[in-house]
Amino acid sequence: MKRMWAVVLLLSGCLILALAVSPGWFGIAGESAKAPSDQPPTRPFALNPLLRVFDANGDGELSAQEIQDAPEKLKAFDANKDGKLTAEELRAALPPMPGAPGGPAGPGGPGPGRQPGRGPGALGTSADLFNAPMVPKDDLEKKLLAALEEMRKGPRYANVPTIDGRLLRLLTEAVNAKRVVEIGTSTGESGVWFAMALKKTGGHLWTHEIDPGRAKIAAENFKKAGVADIITIIEGDAHQTVAQHKDPIDVLFLDADKEGYIDYLNKLLPVVRPGGLIIAHNMNPRMAHRPFVEAITTNPELETAFVYMEGSGISVTLKKR
Repeated sequence: MKRMWAVVLLLSGCLILALAVSPGWFGIAGESAKAPSDQPPTRPFALNPLLRVFDANGDGELSAQEIQDAPEKLKAFDANKDGKLTAEELRAALPPMPGAPGGPAGPGGPGPGRQPGRGPGALGTSADLFNAPMVPKDDLEKKLLAALEEMRKGPRYANVPTIDGRLLRLLTEAVNAKRVVEIGTSTGESGVWFAMALKKTGGHLWTHEIDPGRAKIAAENFKKAGVADIITIIEGDAHQTVAQHKDPIDVLFLDADKEGYIDYLNKLLPVVRPGGLIIAHNMNPRMAHRPFVEAITTNPELETAFVYMEGSGISVTLKKR
């Protein structure tokens, strides 16, 4: 009996590990749990790859004998035979979900899920690589990254995380933006990320800040970073001060009062050029303002994608040409 419970605990741990590796395997991620319309529905239980490994008779449950046999099957997953089972080894050893790209057509069905010459772990990638820091290309990027580090040691208020800042830079440079408008300067960290791109594109940032104290700190930070010449800080209530923008905007970034996003959008969308971007911060379900979300997802002139939803959440909206 003790052995039986030890195996049950082991299986429970593996279920948790597999869930961390890929939640979609378990049919709990919305659309991933649905069978194609021309196929009979598949029970979420059957989509569990661990059940497909240990359920030898395919009846959808683990018998006492199948539980007893589980340890030997788990040992087979230990590719380097070190007596441990890592997330990478589990991910490589478990069969893909039925119908998934590169996976089998269904339980027991043929498919290209396993390719000759690819052993366990061959397709795995260390999670550290996905969190690798930015590698500066030149002295400018080195200087601005160092400036950001210094800024973080001083007064801060509601600045974007590094990963979000990198996305701002990437998108701004990708569309070759010359004119960027930001609502919500804070102490200037997002402004420096924009400047990293604008130094390459020859563009300029106009950033709005309602708080004089934060605007002053941002101005000092921009000066220290050497980007004050391409950034204009506009103090005051942006709901009024945005009226000054008449020239086409390439990138509009919203990071201020969430209930105000819809007003900023209504006032500035006509000025955003076709092919331009509207980027909004704090767009996770807890913080996003419904009228704004509806506006950017129901307008046929706009196309919106939501990213980083596991964190602060960012919407990236294209004004169609």
